[in-house]
Amino acid sequence: MKITNFSQIQSTSVNTASNDTKKKDNQTHLTETYIPTTKSIQTDNSLWNYTPHEIGKQTNVKTASMFSNDLTTPDWDVLPTKGKQVPSQDELIEQMKALARRTAKAANDSTHRNNDENHAINRQFAILRAQYISPVSPDRQALHQQAMKAIKQFEAEENENATPLGELSLVTYLSKRDGGIEKNIAMSTDGIVKPRQNSLGGYDYEVVVGGQTLLTSINGKWHYGLTPAEQQKKDEFNKIYWPFVDQAKNELKNLSNQQE
Repeated sequence: MKITNFSQIQSTSVNTASNDTKKKDNQTHLTETYIPTTKSIQTDNSLWNYTPHEIGKQTNVKTASMFSNDLTTPDWDVLPTKGKQVPSQDELIEQMKALARRTAKAANDSTHRNNDENHAINRQFAILRAQYISPVSPDRQALHQQAMKAIKQFEAEENENATPLGELSLVTYLSKRDGGIEKNIAMSTDGIVKPRQNSLGGYDYEVVVGGQTLLTSINGKWHYGLTPAEQQKKDEFNKIYWPFVDQAKNELKNLSNQQE
């Protein structure tokens, strides 16, 4: 299963600490000494002033529900689905050629990169690709509606069954939070929804039909998985589009040589 994502959001951690900084840190640690004392270091205002007997005590602190979630509305312009309005094949090819020339021009003018133009090109590329794929796509819009009904019911049950922190011991609360095991949600069709907690504190969902992931959310934003037929159409699209880009680049290069 291949998840198509229209923006790559990958980051590489950079260690900016220099050797001098590390030496300074080491020197700081070397100068620290421990002075034993018989006096208690606990104070009345200490936040972490727990004793072994207090770990299991109940507290009156109340917390917000852990099951809130903000799922965005799918961007159906860039998601392939059955029933999408698409141009004729000839018109679609002409739009691909026009975008290819635009792509080549942006690549040729790399010294004056325009982020807005690059974003517009990437979005138009995703729109044309979705239009090309959609004739063989499942009905993702209907599937999304069914999935959202199941998701809303799931989240309502999670909120109803949630126990506030004030009714749990600290150990019990942490054990419940770190469990990380969620059951699949049955839909009205033969599909299922697989919930998973995300890094934003809510849930993301994977919509699966016949063992095939057709929709999946990442931090609340919907993406799609390709069926075998859709993968074939995507490959066809790339084989048509990228030669147009190469052709447009060669035309710009020849034009530049003539002007010189």
